[in-house]
Amino acid sequence: MNINWIINMVLRRLVSRAVNAGVNAGINAVSKRSKQQDHRPAQGQGPDQAPPPPLRQTGRSRIPPVKPGHRQG
Repeated sequence: MNINWIINMVLRRLVSRAVNAGVNAGINAVSKRSKQQDHRPAQGQGPDQAPPPPLRQTGRSRIPPVKPGHRQG
């Protein structure tokens, strides 16, 4: 084995681990940031104001029902 080959092998391994650690840290930072944004109150609302009630769905769905035995298309 040549010394250059050994050095390149070690450097390749170290660089790949460093890149993987950086990518994992970035993914973790983004996932933590998105979780924190979900728990913060919306703009213009203080801690004493309750969030608006969730929107209710109407009785009909946007997708029409398909009767058995009938093909669409």
